[in-house]
Amino acid sequence: MRSRTIRRSGLLLLMWVSIVATGCERMYFREAAVPPAPPSYSLHTWPYREYWTGVVFNGEKVGLTHLALFPAEGGQDRYELRSEALLAFHFLGLSKQVTLKARDWVTDDLRLERFAYDYDLDGNKLKLTGVVQQGQLVVQRETAGQLTRDTIPLTEALYPASAIALYPPLHGLDVGRQHRYLVYDGQRRELAVVVQTVETYQESDLYDGQAYRIETELGGQQSTLWINDRAEPVLERAWRGLLFSTLETERQAKGYLARASVNKRDVLVEFSRVRANMSLPDPRSVTTMQVILYELPDSFAVPSDRWQQCARDENGTRCSIRRTDSSGTGEGTAEPSAGLESYLQPTVTVDSADARARATARAIVKDALDPLARIGRLVRWIQQNVDQAPVDVFSSSDVLQGRKAECQGLTWLYAAFARSLGIPTRVVNGLVYSKDLDGFLYHAWAESYVGAGWQPVDPTFGQIGVDATHIKLIEGDRLADLLPLTDIVGKIQLKILSVEPS
Repeated sequence: MRSRTIRRSGLLLLMWVSIVATGCERMYFREAAVPPAPPSYSLHTWPYREYWTGVVFNGEKVGLTHLALFPAEGGQDRYELRSEALLAFHFLGLSKQVTLKARDWVTDDLRLERFAYDYDLDGNKLKLTGVVQQGQLVVQRETAGQLTRDTIPLTEALYPASAIALYPPLHGLDVGRQHRYLVYDGQRRELAVVVQTVETYQESDLYDGQAYRIETELGGQQSTLWINDRAEPVLERAWRGLLFSTLETERQAKGYLARASVNKRDVLVEFSRVRANMSLPDPRSVTTMQVILYELPDSFAVPSDRWQQCARDENGTRCSIRRTDSSGTGEGTAEPSAGLESYLQPTVTVDSADARARATARAIVKDALDPLARIGRLVRWIQQNVDQAPVDVFSSSDVLQGRKAECQGLTWLYAAFARSLGIPTRVVNGLVYSKDLDGFLYHAWAESYVGAGWQPVDPTFGQIGVDATHIKLIEGDRLADLLPLTDIVGKIQLKILSVEPS
């Protein structure tokens, strides 16, 4: 059965694209008679020792995953999960590669005891090691030459995220059963709750035989997993069906790498670009702009502030945006100092406690005391000393060391500098108009609290006071803060109603 399933992966891609495009999911999934008793397994008798999947994003094959299960050396009823993921694609004409290699040591019921994770984003490396001991998880993080340690209290058993496809067949595939458990999510570097519900038993044109359909929620992200009677994850979909993986042979899973090396399609740009109804020849000089945003979920509220006023009506969300000045004053009520304290604290991405960042920031501002003067010197230094390139990073420390990043990394570095100097600073994410790509792209910039209000600062464009094509959507520098964007990327539409200068 398995050989027939994995030989069909090429057809699967075409069929899944058709399902996403037409919404005809019911044509491809049919209810099957539920077995009187679901299969029962233990890790000792697990029906396979490894599996491979191919990963497809927006109709383009971009990666693979692999998981292998081994008895742990020298440990009775202890097992090791070795997993890896590899993504390779093109972005802005450049080849990008993301890799993860993980080792999780678990008990016979998949409870986590320790782990070692190695991440690589475009050559920037992150190593996480952790151990569960005395009711807490101790995690050591190493990146850009910086070594930090976090201690996270635990109130319940902890499991590895790599075991999400193994947990239901090990603990019960009865239709209607719900599993809830806690995992350590290495990508977010935090704990997250997983809720899995065995919804039904189905057959499909997308896999051979029958499989249990399992709805999974991980830290606010939804996905659907189909697991067959051999405990194999034959199909998984996420992100509104735009990201999915299918069971393959090792050769099939790795075969896309050769194609990715010659395929020059910028899948991320094509997917995320928001086309507008008019071109803006000089977007950085735009002083006012009115737009209407379509296809936003009801739960997504576009923020308003003294520079951006947004409100929903029957047609969509209308926003009136004006260029921010660089005076550091403006309207608004001053926030209490207690409310600003969090914007001075270091985070995983904005590492303002990094001794190199603190020393560099002090050297940049020299004898300047005025906050706006300090901000100006920080922005100019970043413009002159950090190359703007589509390179992914883990933190501001990576940017300071490698001296290259895209908008998010540049913003993290600016925020780390500013916070280290006592200037409350937050990261914001939204859309900005790109003349080169003739549309709006997702973008990150910062806001620093100066005087009696928040001052927008865009280190990518060298702006203190940003142009009116900046549309703020959310605030925050944690991966969890960005999750609401997954509901709108590739879906949101925009119409410019007016713009000055035109």
